[in-house]
Amino acid sequence: MKHARAVRLGLLSLICAGGWSVSAQVASAAVQSVNYGNLIASATVATPLDTGDTLFLNTFTTETGALDEKTTFTVGPDVGSFVGRAVWEVGAPPEPRLTGVNIKILDASNMVVADDTFAGLLAGFAHSTFGPGAPLAPGKYTLEATGTGGGSGSSLDISLTFAQAVPEAGTFSMLVAGLGALGFLARRRLMM
Repeated sequence: MKHARAVRLGLLSLICAGGWSVSAQVASAAVQSVNYGNLIASATVATPLDTGDTLFLNTFTTETGALDEKTTFTVGPDVGSFVGRAVWEVGAPPEPRLTGVNIKILDASNMVVADDTFAGLLAGFAHSTFGPGAPLAPGKYTLEATGTGGGSGSSLDISLTFAQAVPEAGTFSMLVAGLGALGFLARRRLMM
């Protein structure tokens, strides 16, 4: 009985230690903001983005015409995936704000590595996402937003939050099998 309790306490301490480690990473997360006042603009984020960091792009302008924004950023060595969201004002006819918005991420050789997916309309705003756990290896990237600005103003917000690589299903299965084996061995020792 004492041995089984020791095994459970040992597993609990491992789980708690992992939780404290994750909390420490999130606590040190940073937000890198880029504010655009024009529909055609570019910027480079100087600080590499690491696990837990967020890149936030904010566009607000009264210009009309082509939207073509390029934001270059670098992803640090611990990053393996990201989650992205975008929202832009579409307004109500006859005065649309932003139309034909397309957001994509290109790698250093200008190959598209991620595209946003339209998620719907809500209260005069269009929403799109980049899938949860979308893969993204360390390196240099460019986020490109295109479309057309019209009406009396344009508003577009994009956020990308970076995370470690999402483990494959096989990795998770191996973890569960390993924990099951530990439980079996602990129970077997109790019966002896």
